[in-house]
Amino acid sequence: MSVGLSFASVFAGDIESLSHFYRRVFGFDEVTELRSEHFRGMRVGDTILGFSAHTAYGMLNLEAPEHLGPGVRSFLTFEADSDAQVDSLTAIAVAAGGTCLTPPARTYYGAWQSVLLDPEGNAFRINHLLLQAH
Repeated sequence: MSVGLSFASVFAGDIESLSHFYRRVFGFDEVTELRSEHFRGMRVGDTILGFSAHTAYGMLNLEAPEHLGPGVRSFLTFEADSDAQVDSLTAIAVAAGGTCLTPPARTYYGAWQSVLLDPEGNAFRINHLLLQAH
């Protein structure tokens, strides 16, 4: 049996603006056939990165958090092709309205990585991990 990840979604106060931020930073293509007043989706390899309006809580029968403002509940990691691409994408993200919490640096496990917040306060990492073949 094989299982894949079809969607990874983020709740957003403004799905249009937030999806535009990620399109601008990473150049993702929108999956226009999924576009609605409640959802925007971007193609990231075999996965759809989704942005769901707060109305989706009720549609999914999920309880909305009491406080819908900024706060880190989860984060996404975007894998870059090189350390230089991490640096470049980090600069693009900041220019597009993101906040850099940790500038690109080497992690304890050998990745070159930055940690940022998008304009709505969602955390994400831009990462380059060169895995050695064993």
